[in-house]
Amino acid sequence: MISKGITVFAPATIGNAGSGFDVIGIAIDKPGDIVVASRSKQPGLHFSLRVSSREVPPDLSNVAAHVAQLMLDEFKPGFGIDLTLHKKMPVGSGLGSSAASSVAAVVAVNALLPKPLKRVDLLRFALEGERLASGSIHADNAAPSLLGGAQLVRSYTPLDVVALPVRNTILWVVIHPHLVVRTEDARSVLPATVPMQSAIRQWGNVGGLVAGLARGDASLVGRSTEDVVAEPVRAKLVSGFHEVRDAALEAGAFGCTLSGSGPAMFAVASSLQSAKKIAAAMKKTFARVANAKADAFISRINMRGATIIRS
Repeated sequence: MISKGITVFAPATIGNAGSGFDVIGIAIDKPGDIVVASRSKQPGLHFSLRVSSREVPPDLSNVAAHVAQLMLDEFKPGFGIDLTLHKKMPVGSGLGSSAASSVAAVVAVNALLPKPLKRVDLLRFALEGERLASGSIHADNAAPSLLGGAQLVRSYTPLDVVALPVRNTILWVVIHPHLVVRTEDARSVLPATVPMQSAIRQWGNVGGLVAGLARGDASLVGRSTEDVVAEPVRAKLVSGFHEVRDAALEAGAFGCTLSGSGPAMFAVASSLQSAKKIAAAMKKTFARVANAKADAFISRINMRGATIIRS
C-alpha cells in the first residue's frame, strides 16, 4: 500500500492478434497511458485530464474516472483520491486506448488502498471501462495491458483468463495511421453468424497462433494471424488496408492484419532488421494510398503489463 502518490504506465495492446477475435491479446512496450494518483483528505474522486484531443471526456464519464469511482464505491477507503490521466494514446486507434486508461487507473487506485487486491482481481474493474467505451465487455485488450504477456480469454461467463506460454523472440511491427475507426462502428459491421467452413479455418488459425507463440515460431504465428471472421468486413473501414498488407508481406513480414478493430495494423517479423524494413514499407504505403501519416512501433511482447513507474 502506498499512502502518498503513485504513477502508473499501462501499455498498448494488439487485440485479437489476428485470428483470436475477442479472446487473444498481447501487450507491447509502447505507446501507453499514464495515471498519477494520490490520496486526498477530501472524500470522493477528483479527476483531471492532460491531453490535447477534444475527443477524450474530461469529466467522470472518462473511463479512467469511471473505473476509479467504481473502486471507491466498493471499497470505501475512508479517503478521497486525486487522479490525473495523462492521455498519451490516440482514441479509436485499434491499440486498446480505453483499456490502457482503465488499467492505469485501477492499478493506481489499488496501490493506494489499505488492502490492495491481487493484480488479476482488478480485471473486472478495467472491463467496466471497456463496457462504458464500447457498450460491451471484451478483455483481449484489458487483460494483456493489466497482466502483460499474451492472454487468452477462455470464457467470459464466468470470466476465465489464461496466460499463454510465450517464447519471446518474435518482433511485432505496429503501424498506427492517423486515421480513426470507432469501436462501435467496427463492431456494427461484424457478421451475426459464421459459416461452418470459416469457423473451422479460424479455429485452426487460433490453435496455430497459440502453438507459434509457445515455440517462438514467427512463420507459424504469421500464417495463423489470418482472420476470416472480422477482417473481411473491418478492412473496408481502413483506407489502404490491402495495399499496406501487401507491402508488409513483400517486405518480408510473415503475416499482417488489423490490430484490434483498426486502423492500426501489425505485422510479424523475426529480426529487428526485417522489422524496420517492414515498418518503413507500411508507413510509405499508408502515405501513398491513404494520404495518411503513421507512427511505427517495434516491440517484443511486453511481459510486465501495467507498471508502477514512480511512487
